[in-house]
Amino acid sequence: MSCIIYLSGHLKSFTGGRTEFTLDSEPETVTNALDSLWLEQSALRDRILNEQGDIRQHVNIFYGGRDVRRLDGLLTKIDAGSELHIF
Repeated sequence: MSCIIYLSGHLKSFTGGRTEFTLDSEPETVTNALDSLWLEQSALRDRILNEQGDIRQHVNIFYGGRDVRRLDGLLTKIDAGSELHIF
């Protein structure tokens, strides 16, 4: 199963109005999922990550209802068929 990424409405101006992306790959970590998203929507990278490659302070990424910052950050392992929510 693939991963689905849901975006906050604030980001849809960078994606042509889309707020949902189904990845063709089965990423193992949040980083892998985001790398796949960048291939399709490169303009999002600078809105979600800072210059050091960390999650921007005002951005939250949730996996399983939990903020990934409280897990293993971008290295958080995700399961097949996962959903990520980016606000």
